[in-house]
Amino acid sequence: MVAFTSIEETKLTSGLTWRVILALTAAIFLFIPVNIYSFFLTGIIQGSVTVFFVTILIAELSRLSGTNLTKQELLLMYYAAGWGGAAIPVYYYIIYRAYFVRSPFSWFYKIEGRPLVDFIPTWLAPPYNSPAYDLRTLFQPSFMIPLLVFSLWSIIYLLVDVSLASFSAALYVERLEYPFPFAMVDSSIVTFLGERKGAIKYFILAFIGGTVFGGVIYLPTLVGFPSLIPIPFFDLTWAIQEVLPGGILAILTAPSGYVTSMVMPFNIALWIFISSISVWTILNSLFVTTFTDIFPLWSQEYTKGMGLIATLNRSYIRVWFGPQLGFTFAALIYIVLIKARKALGAAFLELTSRKARARSYLLPASKSFILFLISSFAGVMFYHFLIPEIPLWLAMVYSLGLGFFTPITFTAILGESGYTPPAPSLWPAIVSLSSYTGFSAFVFAPPVGTSSPVFSQQVKAAYIVGAKPFDLIKIWVLGFVLAQISGLISMDFFWRVAPIPSSAYPYSIFNILGMALSDAMLSTRQMVINFNTVVIPLLILLIILFTGSLIDKKEAFFSGIGLIIGLYTSPAYGMAIFVGSLLSNWVIPRFFGGKERWRSVVGYVIAGELAGEGLVIMLGVTANLIFKSSWIWPW
Repeated sequence: MVAFTSIEETKLTSGLTWRVILALTAAIFLFIPVNIYSFFLTGIIQGSVTVFFVTILIAELSRLSGTNLTKQELLLMYYAAGWGGAAIPVYYYIIYRAYFVRSPFSWFYKIEGRPLVDFIPTWLAPPYNSPAYDLRTLFQPSFMIPLLVFSLWSIIYLLVDVSLASFSAALYVERLEYPFPFAMVDSSIVTFLGERKGAIKYFILAFIGGTVFGGVIYLPTLVGFPSLIPIPFFDLTWAIQEVLPGGILAILTAPSGYVTSMVMPFNIALWIFISSISVWTILNSLFVTTFTDIFPLWSQEYTKGMGLIATLNRSYIRVWFGPQLGFTFAALIYIVLIKARKALGAAFLELTSRKARARSYLLPASKSFILFLISSFAGVMFYHFLIPEIPLWLAMVYSLGLGFFTPITFTAILGESGYTPPAPSLWPAIVSLSSYTGFSAFVFAPPVGTSSPVFSQQVKAAYIVGAKPFDLIKIWVLGFVLAQISGLISMDFFWRVAPIPSSAYPYSIFNILGMALSDAMLSTRQMVINFNTVVIPLLILLIILFTGSLIDKKEAFFSGIGLIIGLYTSPAYGMAIFVGSLLSNWVIPRFFGGKERWRSVVGYVIAGELAGEGLVIMLGVTANLIFKSSWIWPW
C-alpha cells in the first residue's frame, strides 16, 4: 500500500558540511583503488566497508573533538561514503577493449569474411598495431580520443541519470509519498551512529567475526600465498557432471554474500534459489541430455570437465541469451500490469492533475523531465555522430522511450516492496535484429538512466531524518567527478603493475574473457534470437507469474520478483542468498529471543561483518601493492 503521510510541513536542515565533503573525498581516493583491486581479485566490491569505515571514523573523530554530528550530516556522510564503492569506472572498458583488439577473439570471429579487428574504431581503442599497448598506460596520445569519448559519455549519462532520478523522486516521494521500506534501514543506521546505544556490541562482535573469516579466506591470496579456500567460488560442477551434465553448481566462499542477504524476506530468497537452480542447473542439463533438439549447439559443444566458468559462459551464449530477452520483456509486462499498476496509475494522474503540488525540495518534476529530454537527445545525437549506421529514430525510441519508462517503473516497485529485479539490457538484441553491420553498436548503447530507484530511496531517508534532499544531488555530482578522477588514476596504475587480464588479477580472467566471448558472438550474430528463443520463454514466464499472483495475491509464499531475479542469478549466489535469509528468518531468531529482537540488531551485525571483512581486504591489498612495487619492468 502507498503511504500518504504528509511531508508538506517537514522541517529540513542542510547536512552538507565540510566534514561530509571530507568523508566523500577520503572514501573515493582511499577506497576506490582498494575496491577495484578487490574486484579484480575476487569479483566482489566491498562498498559497505567504505561506508561504515569512513562514516564511523569521522563521527568518532568529531566526537573526540567535542563536536557531535547531526543526523543530517550523518546521512549525507553515509551516502557520500558510498561513492568509495564505485569500483568499476568507465575507463575499465578502454583497457578491456585494449585487450580485445589484440586477443584471438578479434581475429577468429569475422563479419562478412573480415576479422572483427577491422570494425573496431579508434575512438574505442587504438589500432591493434599501435605501440601504445606495449607501454600499458592510459596517459599517452594514442588513448586520448577514447578517454575523451568515454569522459563525455559519462557526463551525458550523469545528466540523464540526475534528471530522471530527480523526476522519479519528486513524483514518488514528494507527491505520492511512497514508503520505500529500506529507507527506514538507512535512517536507523544513521540514528545508531548518532546515538550509539546498546547495539554497538553486536557491531563489534560481527566486526571481529568478519575480520577472522576475511583473514582466513582472503589474506593468503592477497599477500601472495596459496589460499586454503578458493576465491570467490568452490566449483562443484565437476561433482554433478555424471548426474546432471551441463548443470552448474558452486558454493560462494565470500561471507559477505551470505550476510548481506539476511535482510531479504524469505519468500523472495526462496524463489531466487528455486529459479536459479531450475535454470542454470536442471534445465542446463536437460538441454544436453533430454531436449537436445531445442538448443542443438549447446548439446554439441558441451563436454564433461568444462568447469564452472566455461559451462556458465557457453550455456549463456548458446541457450540463455535469447530467453533472457524474453524474460526481461515478461518482467516489464508483469511489473507494469501487476506490481506497479496502481503506482503508475497514481503517478500518471498526479502528473496530469492541475492540483499538483507546486513546492518541491528537489528539481521540480517538470524541469527534471525537460532536462531529461535535453540530455537524452544530446546523448542520442552524440551516439549518432559516433555510429551513424544506426538509424537515429531507433536510438531515440530506446533512450527516450524505454530509458524513461523502465526506471520510473522500477522506482515504483522499490517504493512499495523494497526490491527490484535486474535492470534490462536490450540494446544488443535490438541491434542484432536491425540491418546494422559492424561492431561498435553492439558494445556501445545510447544513454539510459539507472539510478532512479536508489536515489528516490535516499530522498525518502532524507525526509525521515529532516535533511534537505537537494544536498543529495550536490553529493552525487561531486562524487561522480571525484570518482572518475580516482578511477582513471587507479585503473592506469593497476594496468601498469600487470596486464589485465592476467593471473595477477584472477577474477579479471573470468570477467573479461566472458565479456569478450559475448561481444564477439553478438557482433557476428551467432547468438540465436528468434520467435522460439524469445517469445516462447516470454509467454511461459508470464503464465507462471500471473498464475502465481492469482493463487497467492498477497505473495505470502510466491514471489514474482524473486523468481525474476533468480533467472539472472548463478546458483552460487542464489544458494548464498537462500542460506543467509534462511538463517536470519528462521534459525537465528530461535536462539536470539525472537524475530523482533533479531530484526532490531541485524543491520548492525551485517554492518560489522562487512566492515571486518573489508578491512582485511584493504590491509591485504596494501601489503600486496607494497610487495609488487619492487617488481622489475615489464612485470
